Amino acid sequence: MLNLVEIGKYITKLRNEANMSQQELADALYVTHQAVSKWETGRSLPSIDVLVSLTKLFNITIDELLNCGYNLHNNDFNYLLRTYPREYVINQYVQGKIDVKFEEMFYLLSVEEREVILSHIINQHLKVPIKTIFPYLNPTERHRIIQAIKSGMITIDVGELAHMLTINELNQLTGGKRWILRK
Repeated sequence: MLNLVEIGKYITKLRNEANMSQQELADALYVTHQAVSKWETGRSLPSIDVLVSLTKLFNITIDELLNCGYNLHNNDFNYLLRTYPREYVINQYVQGKIDVKFEEMFYLLSVEEREVILSHIINQHLKVPIKTIFPYLNPTERHRIIQAIKSGMITIDVGELAHMLTINELNQLTGGKRWILRK
């Protein structure tokens, strides 16, 4: 259930952080300052079109606005996935706004969500050492990482991964060349 008072406080917080007066916010949204006052005191909620304008103005999602700014300081990834929209939580993780270890969260994701995370790793939008993630990948995901290494999208010393690779994976990476692995 929406808490209009809390949403109003959050709108006030966003407006203050943007160094705007109620009148300036009203002008930016083409509403009256009385409308802004009603939102901020929890007596009413902006219309959907104004909500959309607010999200654009403050660079937030509607979910974030209606939930008064998610409490993503809780690093219990399982809790966050159960409490908030999964796509939002994953996005926040990719942006570095959730500090949780890869191995503590990856197994909680669906195949599609894992694919999103891997795409961000391969495209270097998410910095996670390959040797850290490799043991948690299924065969299809491992193949995708190997292809990214072969294509040069990911740079890594194959020796760092060699002990985790199957013979077939090692052959894919090395083109069948023999390797002497040192301890």
